Amino acid sequence: MPSNFPLLAMNGHGPTKAVAAAAATSTSRTGGPAELPLHLTEKILYGISPLATARLATVCKSWAAAVSERLARPVPHLFVNLPPDINCSGRRGAVVSVSLDAGGGGHPPAVIPSRVRLADTNGLRCVGALPSGHLAFANFCWCETTVLLVNPVTGARRTVHVDRLRQINPVLAAGGGADSDSFISVGDAGELLIWRRRTTAGAGGEEKWSKSAAAASGHRTYAITSVASCNGCFYMMDWEGNVFAVDAAAPPPLRVEKVTAASLFEQFSLAPPCPSAAAAMGHLVECGGEVLFVRRVLLASSKKDDDHRGVLAFCDHDVDDHHPSVVGFEVYRLDVAGRRWTEVRKLAGDRALFVSQGSSFAVRSSETEGCRSNCIYFLDEKRYCALCNRDDGNTWGVYSMEDRKVLFKHAITGDGACSSATWFLPRVEV
Repeated sequence: MPSNFPLLAMNGHGPTKAVAAAAATSTSRTGGPAELPLHLTEKILYGISPLATARLATVCKSWAAAVSERLARPVPHLFVNLPPDINCSGRRGAVVSVSLDAGGGGHPPAVIPSRVRLADTNGLRCVGALPSGHLAFANFCWCETTVLLVNPVTGARRTVHVDRLRQINPVLAAGGGADSDSFISVGDAGELLIWRRRTTAGAGGEEKWSKSAAAASGHRTYAITSVASCNGCFYMMDWEGNVFAVDAAAPPPLRVEKVTAASLFEQFSLAPPCPSAAAAMGHLVECGGEVLFVRRVLLASSKKDDDHRGVLAFCDHDVDDHHPSVVGFEVYRLDVAGRRWTEVRKLAGDRALFVSQGSSFAVRSSETEGCRSNCIYFLDEKRYCALCNRDDGNTWGVYSMEDRKVLFKHAITGDGACSSATWFLPRVEV
């Protein structure tokens, strides 16, 4: 793996091997396998990252039951997209387990080898993650007709044959549940194409993808930056802050309708981003049956090194010390009936939000190991220089809605070759 990956030195596989070996050699007085008391089993397993415990399910029945119960409540992980492995493993990226309560303890970070094959995804961009735990890879190309879905933990692959991808890569829909993957693409005539996965009822139900077309009705479908699925409708935001919806449960023909009377930026007198920076402005998230917009607040500083003044540089990566960084968040709730946005100061219930480019979702903290309620878990991607194909690294952190501040940040990647990260919910069965 590249040397700019700090978490590489904290790989969680060593401890699990040692624990498994010790447990496998433990015997009872009768000569059979020893069964540890439940409280000791849980103490051992909860000191290791959730995915890393999957291999311990073979130790004994009680361990298998404990591991299976833990994996049934998926904990958000990071998929870190890295340059090709220097060891030529043929794999792409890495799965990283972090303690969501990293400010107050928890298990150490664990780097779990990715099962995404480089040969399958070469030339494709990771456009995000779906609720089922699959990563989506695609490439905006006039001749490209497939979206590749890969479970980075198990290696399971699915291919969705779509129409030619035009103007934008597929935009994945946030929300909808583990059995309701969906994304939106743009057809040849500019219409929106809604792709949804459904599994037929019964044992061994067959998985099918369906396509529904929605007339754009004059709306600029190429400008969509974020999509959320909520209560049978698909809500879309364009880079100007306007929100549109498609009622997928309505009889055909489906239509795209404008939801808000004024854009988010007009209503709150916010400066809209330029089109080239639209993807970084924020995220639509389904949370408890409502649609939220989570907007990042950035602080930019610019310092010029006097030693570089008057020097003609190939690029300004080392000359302009310009590091915009996440310092907070603003959250808004979509009032569909009132056709407006309202600001949110506290997340409902015991919810927490995870936001990243191409994958944003809400969880219940009481059902998610180590998760803090009323908090936003985010990724802070640093500056990228296209001329020298490097960036300033990535971090993940937690913002408290109650305290109105960032509680902590931790490095994912350091300065070096271009990298990116995405939150996702791993789905594994043992």
